[in-house]
Amino acid sequence: MRRVAREFELGSRQGLVWTEPKRFPWIVVLLPALVGLPVLWLGISAAVEGQRSHGAWYYGLPLLILGTAVVAAAGYFLFLALTRRQAQVWVGHYQYGIVREVAGHVPEAYSWDEIDGIRRSSTKVTNGITSVTTDELWVRPREGAEITVTDAYKGVARFIDELDKTFTRVRLPQDRDRLKAGERVDFFGAHLDPAGVGYLDHRLGWREVDRVTVKQGWLEIHRHGDGKPWARLPVEMVENLSVFLALAARMRQEAAGERPQPDDPT
Repeated sequence: MRRVAREFELGSRQGLVWTEPKRFPWIVVLLPALVGLPVLWLGISAAVEGQRSHGAWYYGLPLLILGTAVVAAAGYFLFLALTRRQAQVWVGHYQYGIVREVAGHVPEAYSWDEIDGIRRSSTKVTNGITSVTTDELWVRPREGAEITVTDAYKGVARFIDELDKTFTRVRLPQDRDRLKAGERVDFFGAHLDPAGVGYLDHRLGWREVDRVTVKQGWLEIHRHGDGKPWARLPVEMVENLSVFLALAARMRQEAAGERPQPDDPT
């Protein structure tokens, strides 16, 4: 990973997460094998002896069936162990990009300019007694497979926060300049342009926008005078959410004749 990062001039590493694949419980293979093989052998012996003594090999049939079934179960579990092994994965966050390495494969490296967008989700689940927060991150390169980081990775929450801050610092000035130039900026499930904010075929002008907030995993866009949100989207449906929020706040302030606050992606 370090070698690839140096080759692509991604700078120093800022964070690293990795998976720890669960070891297959080999006892589920060994135990049926240790039981099934002797039973199968006894069944074969009983069948041979029955055929020799009485001309009836089927005396050993119950043991043959039982032994074959147990050995077949051991073979099935062995097949699962060999075909469904999880490869260890490392994802590194660098100053100027990201690297993913899957054990046994060539690492993939992308600079920030080669990434179209990131999405993140933080979901709190409670059973009334305890609560657990799950975090996920999706990084979409311009070319290549999407990189997904979940709670299966060690240290995922801090990693996602730091990567989001770094990527936002890079992307915010670029998208702000695009808006100033009159372009529309897409954020996957929503979009911004100089005239307003929208999603799908719906549009709300900046003078009508009261506030844009994130609440309990939902992006809410409020219109002046309305009690309910004008639009409500899951945060994982909005790419570059931090950039979206910063630009929406700036455009709303400009439309209201207020002096925009300095951009602070962190």
